[in-house]
Amino acid sequence: MNRILLFLVLSVFAISLYAQKKTYKVSCIAFYNLENLFDTIDNPNKNDEQFLPNGDYHWNSEKYIDKLDHMAQVITQIGDEYVTGGPAVLGVSEVENIEALTDLCNTPLMAASGYVPVLVEGPDKRGVDVGLVYRKDLFTMISYSSHTLTVDGYDDFYTRDQLLVSGILAGDTLHFIVNHWPSRRGGEKRSAPLREAAAKLSRSIVDSILTVNPNAKIFVMGDLNDNPSDASVKKHLNAAGNEKDVAITKLFNPMYNMYKKDGLGSNAYRDQWSLFDQIIISDGLLGNDKSTFKMYQTKIFNRNFLLQKEGSFSGYPLRTLVGSTYMGGYSDHFPVYMFLIKEK
Repeated sequence: MNRILLFLVLSVFAISLYAQKKTYKVSCIAFYNLENLFDTIDNPNKNDEQFLPNGDYHWNSEKYIDKLDHMAQVITQIGDEYVTGGPAVLGVSEVENIEALTDLCNTPLMAASGYVPVLVEGPDKRGVDVGLVYRKDLFTMISYSSHTLTVDGYDDFYTRDQLLVSGILAGDTLHFIVNHWPSRRGGEKRSAPLREAAAKLSRSIVDSILTVNPNAKIFVMGDLNDNPSDASVKKHLNAAGNEKDVAITKLFNPMYNMYKKDGLGSNAYRDQWSLFDQIIISDGLLGNDKSTFKMYQTKIFNRNFLLQKEGSFSGYPLRTLVGSTYMGGYSDHFPVYMFLIKEK
């Protein structure tokens, strides 16, 4: 009788443990500054003269195809700790046009994952835009729109539009705001008002979504040309670096501690690392209820093959171009990425 009772107790315990064991679906979201993805065709409405066969960079079909293949090589490896074939959704910047982004999606590696491009050309003087690519087997796009930044007192200022893409990933509705905020050209302090204005535009897009659905899952991603601790991000976008403050700000920047505490960066300049490339999320992606997607991990994709191995820039991202010198590398920025999990 004691043996029977012991067997029953152990059986119930085992069933209880099995019932508590949960399995999760993992998805990857990412952003990558592609560093001047220009085609070789002259566009009179773009400042693309340097990226022509007779231009300063002697940009030809061989270099362009090599650049596309290198970008595809990186993208399809992002997130390979848990997923294969690359992120479900990837925001990009420094793309000349939809044709160049389509060419990227048509490379053998990207085509094998079924990537689809989205890009709306904006008024940037350099002729580059932000865009987004997604895997059509994983993500269903609902809508997209482009938002132009205007700044009072800067009537002759033009920069990249901000791209909003909404869609469904594994049953969850997600919103992506892809950014490339104004550069620090002319000095960090002098140019700061432009990035602060860009932050306010991003914030207004976020708030318009939250007004409709306070629990909306929103990603503000991009090359912000500011660090997580700068005023544009902390004050004007109002992205908290501490989860306890998210109840007020409604936005959380998981990259704040990566930069402030861990000293990590995604791009380097004059021997100083910055974390300009960021993925910031709304509070709908936080919490313990994994019945819908929640943030799991946030990382920088800084694999060894992306590093320059020698010279004065050893340890920096291996670039496509340094000045007019063709390096045959990848980008001057590392990609950043985030894993989402939900219960199966």
